Amino acid sequence: MSLISLSHAMQDTLPVLPKNNPFPPLLSPHHHDFPLLSRPKNLHFPTFSSRTITPTSLPPKPNPKFPQIPSTSPPPPMPPPNSHSDFQEKMLYLESIGLDFFSLIQHHPPIIFASLHDLKSTVDFLASLSFTTLELRRILSMCPHILTVKPTSLLPIFTFLLREAHVNGSDLKKVINRRPRLLACNVETQLRPTLYFLQSIGISELQWMAR
Repeated sequence: MSLISLSHAMQDTLPVLPKNNPFPPLLSPHHHDFPLLSRPKNLHFPTFSSRTITPTSLPPKPNPKFPQIPSTSPPPPMPPPNSHSDFQEKMLYLESIGLDFFSLIQHHPPIIFASLHDLKSTVDFLASLSFTTLELRRILSMCPHILTVKPTSLLPIFTFLLREAHVNGSDLKKVINRRPRLLACNVETQLRPTLYFLQSIGISELQWMAR
């Protein structure tokens, strides 16, 4: 059989494939399963807006809260010195009873700020207890603090000496002349605790006063 006859015979025996062939044709021997590297590939990236972000578009930040520090009140200022006339009147009054005003304020500066009325009230109260001018001069020179103690604070001291320390009324002036500083002490915080301590170690009231 000739080649032409064989070709026609094969065409007659092979089924004719429809035009819409579901199977793809064979790839050519030069075809590769990999895409061409030289071919650009369209990549899709998210686009960003070119609009700039302004600070006003951001949410407002809350203001930081700091713990409140309690304010401390400043210490009260010292009272201003009295007027020149009042200062001079106090000086003349104390000198009239034989006291050196400048020596007193050197040992006890608060006398400068005491009123003339308070100074007179303290001296008059001691004079009412039969202290002579000479005794007052000695007592106040030894303890100028007494001049700034008001009579309302002096009265509990005398009451303590008479009732708790059992000082006789006739010996009261002697005790004050011996220990003028008793009149500048506080009964609750100084005199009574001292008395209780001395009693606990066997020292009587009169022995304490006589020392």
